[in-house]
Parts: sequence; structure tokens; C-alpha cells
Amino acid sequence: MSPPALSVVIPAYRSEQSLPPLIDRLTTQLEEIGRPYEIIVVNDASPDGTWEVLQDLALRQPHLTAIDLLGNTGQGPATLCGIERASGSLVITLDDDLQHPPEEIAKLLAALEEHPSWDGVIGSWEPDGSWFRRFGTRVHSRLDRFVYGTPKGFRLTSFRILRRPVVDALVEHRSRTPAINPLILRITPRIHNVDVTHQEQQKASSSFKLRDAVFRVFTNFIQGSTLPLRLMSVFGIIVSILSMVAGSVFLVRWMIGAPTPPGWLSTFLATIFFGGAMLFSVGVLGAYFLILTREMRSSPRWSIRSISSRESGARDGSTPDADRH
Repeated sequence: MSPPALSVVIPAYRSEQSLPPLIDRLTTQLEEIGRPYEIIVVNDASPDGTWEVLQDLALRQPHLTAIDLLGNTGQGPATLCGIERASGSLVITLDDDLQHPPEEIAKLLAALEEHPSWDGVIGSWEPDGSWFRRFGTRVHSRLDRFVYGTPKGFRLTSFRILRRPVVDALVEHRSRTPAINPLILRITPRIHNVDVTHQEQQKASSSFKLRDAVFRVFTNFIQGSTLPLRLMSVFGIIVSILSMVAGSVFLVRWMIGAPTPPGWLSTFLATIFFGGAMLFSVGVLGAYFLILTREMRSSPRWSIRSISSRESGARDGSTPDADRH
């Protein structure tokens, strides 16, 4: 069989309720587009019945391949696992909670065909949901612009379509903690936004957690830039200059006989401030060291328990060369 023109990759977690309607709508849309396609869904070790639902869907849907991971890896590694197994000339990624309507894929494809020089398209929309989540989205966008130099108003989401050269370059990165959007921006600047419709999350229970979101932003910030280290260096230089200036001022006051206040309170506050700054700096350095340690351990990025499809049924994923990455 010739390779498909389109590969759709979906990381799944706690999505036993949303996957059946998502696959139905996605299949209908891809059939209307009329190109050969495949759908790859990666179950990120969901504790619910997501894998059982996926197995049933894979046996009924000839274009669907379901992958079950041994342990929870996170959205980035799970997505990259599916991307690595995708064979289409164009690879599409979307979430499993129906927030990215499959009907909008045609809009992304049309934009990519209209601009042959583009390497990829990312769907964008105005932030919705609660005020807290909208605020978090805006903060995240500003951090992306500050760290990665993304243009003002450019949005990074997981609803994207990428050409094959970008996909091949993406899977060459062997990071254990991949941040996909920053990696894409490193590979090519020819990525553009296209406005799409965004729907409310339709999962029975949300897998979104504030702690996970903060950790993801912090990880992207550390992995994508040495800016924290540079800021620490600048901060150290500024503190050193201020210390020399303050020392010179007190030396001059002592030489001219001016009274010098005891200043125990200011000394105490300064000690607390700079002590906290040092601890923060140590924490940032520790984050870099932890990431370097993970990268150098040569541990697998993910381990596959089994793969299920209509053609092959379910097969055990224990072969190290094939299923450990």
C-alpha cells in the first residue's frame, strides 16, 4: 500500500467518553477531504477505560492504529510517539477532548496549499473559558514571545499541521522531555497561524491541572532558552555594582566623620532578599542540571505496551528496538 497523504496524531488521556464521537467526526471529515489517511491515537497510560475503547475502535476502523504506552509520559512525548510512527506527507495533531473540531482540518489544509512556502500551520483562536484560564493563556503567550521571539499575536497550540521535512526533523530530536512547539520554531520560522473555531472541552472530567500547566510553562522556559541563566548573571552584576557603590558611600561618610546609622533592619532585609535570590538561582541551576541528567541517562523516551489495529489486531509491544524510544 502507498503511504497515506494525511496522518492524524492524537494523544489520549482519560478520554473514554470523547474518543468515539471524535473518531466518528474525524473519519467523516477525512473521507470528505478525499485523500488517503491514517489516524494514530496514543493512550498515555490512562487509568480509565480509554485503552479498551481504543481497541474496540481500532478493530472497527480500518484507518486507525491505537498505541498503548506502559507509563504516563505527558502530552509532548505521547504526541511525539505518534508523530514518529506517522507516515503521511502531512501530519496533523489535535487534542482528544473535542476542543479542536475535526471539521476545521480542511481550513488548515487550504491555508497550507495556498502558501506552498509555508512549512506548517497552527490553529489559533481567542482565549475562552474562565477569566483565570484566559489570563494564564495570555501570560503563556507573552512568555513565548519573550523567550522564543514569536511575533506579537502569534499563538502556539497543539492543533497543527506540518509538512514531512519538519516532521522528520522533529523526530530526530531525542529529548526525554520534548516541548514540541519550541522545537518546531527552532526547526523553521515558516510556521503561521490560521484562525479556527474552538469548542468547549467535552470530556466528562478535565485532565487539565494548574500544577501541570505551570510545570509545562516552566519546562518550556528552561528548555527553550538560556535566558534564566543570563538574567541571573545580569542580576549578579547589578548587585555587585550596587554593593560597591554602597560601600563607597559609607567609606566616604566614615572619612568625613558623618554619623552612620546602625542599620540593623536594612542589613537584615538585605540578607533575607539576597539569600532568597541565591536560593532561587540554585533552584534554576538545579532545573537545568535535572534536565541534563535526564537527557544523558539514555533511558527510553516512552515504552509501548501494545499496538492495536484492524489489520494486525493487538500485538505485544515488548520488542526493545521497535517499541522503546
